[in-house]
Amino acid sequence: MAVACGAGVVGRGATDEQARAVFALMAAVAAALGASAGATRVVTDAGWMGYDRQIGTTGVTLDPKLYIALGVSGASQHVGGLGDPELVVSVNLDPSCPMTGLADLGVVSDA
Repeated sequence: MAVACGAGVVGRGATDEQARAVFALMAAVAAALGASAGATRVVTDAGWMGYDRQIGTTGVTLDPKLYIALGVSGASQHVGGLGDPELVVSVNLDPSCPMTGLADLGVVSDA
């Protein structure tokens, strides 16, 4: 299982410290679920999570049974690192983002 966050989970105007706190919380939730914690390139480039957590063609490649995407738009570079998950859950405010279209379960909500 893998849980990943994109920049969509960080509120507009949030400081870097606030953003890092959001991603630390997500990593703790992932650990509590026994899942790997991951992020998009935008997140790692911003320094909110380490590059070792970047999922995608320029990061790590996964092949989880369950992939939970929180605030992830679903850029092709990110999706290219997902392997072939059995189940994809997307939580995103944008019902027409690529990740929601790819998901087995798309929840249109603020993560």
